[in-house]
Amino acid sequence: MTDQDRIEDLEHQIYIAYAEGDYQQASQLEKTLKKIRGHSMQMKEHQNDPYSLEGHVFVDDD
Repeated sequence: MTDQDRIEDLEHQIYIAYAEGDYQQASQLEKTLKKIRGHSMQMKEHQNDPYSLEGHVFVDDD
């Protein structure tokens, strides 16, 4: 399952949770979705970076 598949699945689960009125579950799923989207974007950025070290992400806090 790719990150895109996971994102689509989570979006569907969030929709269902809101439809059923389960706001706590929807909030938890949204946090998971945000985490997966962030990871997916980091991986895309570093795959195109010729100077990245084999999947290691170094974040500059400046």
